[in-house]
Amino acid sequence: MKNRAAFTLIELIFVILLIGVLGGVAVPKFLGMRDNAKITSELSTAASVQTAIDACHGEWIINEGSFTCGFNIDPSDASQFDSASGYPLTLGSSDTSPLDKILKNGKSVKWVKGADGYYRGPASNNGVKAASPDIAGKPDGNDYWEYNSTTGIFRLVDN
Repeated sequence: MKNRAAFTLIELIFVILLIGVLGGVAVPKFLGMRDNAKITSELSTAASVQTAIDACHGEWIINEGSFTCGFNIDPSDASQFDSASGYPLTLGSSDTSPLDKILKNGKSVKWVKGADGYYRGPASNNGVKAASPDIAGKPDGNDYWEYNSTTGIFRLVDN
């Protein structure tokens, strides 16, 4: 009898089945990572936006109009701020650069401001499918961000 050093057909089929099962379990987990990254990025940027808004408001209160706030906001231009509350009236210079007035790298973030005046980030704009049921506090394709220049609140609107 010869000494064989190869796999039998049954062993090969078993290994192929095992790889298929592992792939079937692992692939869906990795597919969700892209959506989670978009959601995390959007939430992080939104937190930075709110912090920048609060910083501008704090400077407005302390210095009463003579201060440096944001990156493209002229504090001496009264039309840049709500005169009663001291919050910036707009966060960006255009719909394609919606956050460049308050964030240092505001032109490089993947956010847009729609004609409706609402902000949409990587998760709410780039197709993270709307969860069913909707998960509160996590942006997805049917959600948007709203900025109120009277109260200075930048909040997620879950739809």
